[in-house]
Amino acid sequence: MINSTLKKFHYPESLIKTYQYWHVLLRPDQITLGSIILICKENVDACSEVSISAIMEKKIIIEHIETILKQKFNYSKINYLTLMMVDPIVHTHIIPRYENGVSFNEESFVDQSWPLPPVMSDRLKLNDETWHKLLTKLKQEFAKVSSSVTRSKKYSRMFTSGSFDIFHYGHLNILKRTKTLCDHLIVGVSTDELIFKAKGRMPVIPFHERIAVIEALDFVDEVIPQLDKNKQKIVDEYFIDAISVGDDWKGTYPKVTCEMEYFKYTPNVSSTLLKEKLNLL
Repeated sequence: MINSTLKKFHYPESLIKTYQYWHVLLRPDQITLGSIILICKENVDACSEVSISAIMEKKIIIEHIETILKQKFNYSKINYLTLMMVDPIVHTHIIPRYENGVSFNEESFVDQSWPLPPVMSDRLKLNDETWHKLLTKLKQEFAKVSSSVTRSKKYSRMFTSGSFDIFHYGHLNILKRTKTLCDHLIVGVSTDELIFKAKGRMPVIPFHERIAVIEALDFVDEVIPQLDKNKQKIVDEYFIDAISVGDDWKGTYPKVTCEMEYFKYTPNVSSTLLKEKLNLL
């Protein structure tokens, strides 16, 4: 199941970007505007146990975070708190500090503790609309970090999605074919709640296991939770050039402002057929 530290900070709803070894989340309770949580994907509760690869990647992520927050909000200082007193998995609170306050969404926000260390119990009064606008803005800015590559294929950034409930060769085939068309492949994995809402039943394989399988594929560049069916929102937030789906969606797929690539399904292979053979339906 999803670990308690991720749950505490409202993953997957609060996810800004996922990397190979870390999740970047928007802190549900904003201490200052742009407060972020960086959570290690490795199941470790001490900094000394974090792998060298994860440590190396963390440096890159911090560069991304500092660059983006500086450009968008022009913070005065930035604080890092790695505590693990209550929430055990290794994680860092990243708190931008503002000497003169900051404005966002036509609102002004003051750093209540400046110039002293941040008080973890401090809370900015952000309504849901402002919090979600902040999340969307940061998603867009982090998407730009990986969209600066020079296009070498037909598309720069593509998206495809699915439940991936009992992963099979058909899934592998469509993901590999999509990657041949793009430099950066983003895959959406439906949450358990979305599957239940659409099909009236829970998936056989829980979300945290299904998303881990897709994250393990080396030709997939980024994996995100699919929280709803709003594909245009994904196109806008992640700067998608094209979406790939099965050709049975022709004429019925929701309208989007990007290109569409339709693939024929791998014959005689589907999650439904596998579930029927295993008497799981």
